[in-house]
Amino acid sequence: MIGTRQSGHRRLLPHAIAGGLLIALTGTILPTTLLAAEIIGLAESVTNRVTGDISGIRRELAPDADVHRNEIIRTEAQSATRLRFADRSDLRLGPQAQIRLDAFVFSGNAGSAMNLSRGALRFVSGNGPTGSYQIKTPVATIGLRGTGVDVVLRSGRVFVTLLEGAARVCVGGGQCTDLVNRCDYVEAGGGRAQPARPLNSTVPTFNSACSGTGCGQVVCASSAAAPSPSPSRAGTPAAPGYDPTGGSAKGGDGSSSGGGGKGR
Repeated sequence: MIGTRQSGHRRLLPHAIAGGLLIALTGTILPTTLLAAEIIGLAESVTNRVTGDISGIRRELAPDADVHRNEIIRTEAQSATRLRFADRSDLRLGPQAQIRLDAFVFSGNAGSAMNLSRGALRFVSGNGPTGSYQIKTPVATIGLRGTGVDVVLRSGRVFVTLLEGAARVCVGGGQCTDLVNRCDYVEAGGGRAQPARPLNSTVPTFNSACSGTGCGQVVCASSAAAPSPSPSRAGTPAAPGYDPTGGSAKGGDGSSSGGGGKGR
């Protein structure tokens, strides 16, 4: 089980002036690279050891620490973090994960992207333009439309579970599978994205990779067995008031097969 240290101030739009005051009051001298980096959000909670790396300069993250554009965030074993961005997007990382925070609408840019190179994440999009969020992995790219997703990398494959909204999972050759039903998942690897199907207990999820108070609630409860893909079904709406982030509640059509179901 993973516990967590919460941010004391819950500030959502940190700025350079606050960073300057921190230096003046504490006497801490930060590298010029870090001072010049564009702030896009903060670490709302940190469990055990989590680090940030900008241009080879590594630091340990603590609750309320700023996070920056192009920063690489790493979590160690039995560690996790929750990052909150200026546009209200919410990102959780499980143990032994690594992600690079690339171009973001958080900072006013037209598009947003993050690169997950290992581990598991849960992402819930914020106030950015619909269709502007993208998660890249070594296996596939996930395009999000008003979406909450779990993404797990394991043994050269990626497992994407839809928590809300809609998503598209595309592999390098251009083949894509749409996710439109809550608690369905897509498995991709070997140059192919499989059809969407209901989540089952054999599928790696964020909550199977990360457990404890620092990891958020279980959004989908898994069925016991792996069902066969369903040709097509109408989307299953999210339960009223459910919270994919594990914090405060927040209130498409696809070209590939989909199905409503329950998952972990």
